[in-house]
This record gives sequence, structure tokens and C-alpha cells, in this order.
Amino acid sequence: MPFAVEGLEQGETVLAITSDTNAELLRERLDREDVAFLPAASWYDSPGRALAAVHRYVDRATSLRVIGEPVWSGLDPLETAEWGRYESVINVSLANVDARLLCGYDSRVVPAAIVDDARRTHPQLMVGRDSEPSGRYADPVEYCAALDEPFPARPNTAVEELTDFLDLATVRGFVALHAPPAGLPPGRLDDLVVAVNEVATNAIRHGGGRGDLRLWSTDRRVVCEVADAGHGNDTFLGFRRPDPHGEHGHGLWIARQLVDLLEIRTNQPGTTIRLHIRRQGRPER
Repeated sequence: MPFAVEGLEQGETVLAITSDTNAELLRERLDREDVAFLPAASWYDSPGRALAAVHRYVDRATSLRVIGEPVWSGLDPLETAEWGRYESVINVSLANVDARLLCGYDSRVVPAAIVDDARRTHPQLMVGRDSEPSGRYADPVEYCAALDEPFPARPNTAVEELTDFLDLATVRGFVALHAPPAGLPPGRLDDLVVAVNEVATNAIRHGGGRGDLRLWSTDRRVVCEVADAGHGNDTFLGFRRPDPHGEHGHGLWIARQLVDLLEIRTNQPGTTIRLHIRRQGRPER
């Protein structure tokens, strides 16, 4: 309440992205029309899409204030780790914009390990109406580096491979042919084709002119892996919004928004990127 009221009194745009129960409580107490209420389940659908959505609101508002309550239920370990990465990276991605975010963690229902991790991804903690530095806060570079363990091994069987690709038409055709039988939802094929095309473009331009593409499925997701000989030196590839007037840097930003998860590992050797799309569409939470 104090966070929202302070923003309204200062003429800021206020978003409330929280549970239905908490949104209703805010509506009752604020009794105002100038707070935008958005459903948390759809907002926190994908790290890339959530980050891009914040930037879109920043573009429209002189000053932005967001109350966010991430959805942690129903996630597997990979999803939990990538949402933790998002909570850390957002400090970098929004560092130079006029926006303040207050993230709510209900310790009665959110697992203790996630609440504890939040102290590492948020530089300030609210204590009553005041904030104080988090003694556990980790620099986003260090936090993300700790998550960048080598990828789990691919399955031993049922992996489709396109080795040593040289052109993008072949890449797009390969994904269009093999992704639907692997369980990709019909409405997501264009998303995956375009996202893989963007990643493969980087492989051709910056990874030695060629790369390898592999596709398989798990119980939850269809996975495309693009590997090349290039080396990245940016911890936040695809998490910083590129200059809309610039000619470069858009590919991974776009790809992160099109798929549900995008993982990057560099210098192992070369660069490997895994793109994930849920087999059952967006889960009910």
C-alpha cells in the first residue's frame, strides 16, 4: 500500500501484477482507477516476455512503479533457476530507466529456498515502510555465473540432428519438419522457427560461418540446441534491450520473447544455446 500510494502521489504510473486475492485487497483499499492491475500468471509466463513487457510500459510512462508477485508454483528446477536469473538480471536491464519495482514473496506459501534466494537477487529489502540494503545481495554477474553449469547431456535416442549447417533456409526447414512430431503445440511453430533462425544467424555471422542444430523433446518441453565455434563475453546476452534504431543486437532479444526459456553457455568450448517451448502450451497456475 505505501509503495503504491507514494507512486500515485508523485504522478507515477503504477502497475500491480499480483495474485487475484492481493489485487482485490489493493482495489478495496486504494479505491482508485489509476492503478493498472495485470494477472500475474500471464505476466510471469516467460522471462524474456516479462522483461520486454516492463520495457514497453517504461516507454509509455514518464515514471513507472511496479508491484510484482512472481509465480513460483508448478515450476521444475530449470524454470525455477531461470526465473531466479530473471530476478537478478532485471537489475541490469532496467538500471538506466525511470522505474522502481517491489517484488512480493509470501513466505507462507513460497518455498524457503526461493525466499532466501530473493535476498540475493534484490538489492533492497522492505522492512515495514522503509527499505534497507540486503546483506545477501549478489552482483548479477556473479549470480548468473553460478547458474551457468554445463548443460545436462542430451537424450541418447530420439535426437534429430542437422550438423554443419551453412544456410538459414536449411535450418528453418529442419525445425519446421521435426518440431511438430516432437510434440510442439501447433500454434507455436512460427515462434520456434523464427527464434531458431535468429540464433542460427548469430552462429553464421559470429560463430565461424556454420553450426550444428539438434532437436528433441522432454516430458515438458521441445528443445532446440544451436552450437557454434564462437565465444561470447557478455553475461546478459539477449537480456539487454537493443537500441531500436541500431542494426545489431536484436536477434537474442527477439528469440527470448518467442520461446519460453532460452539458455546460453559460452566457452565450453564455443557457444551453445538451448531454446525451450512447452509441449502443453502455457500451464494453468
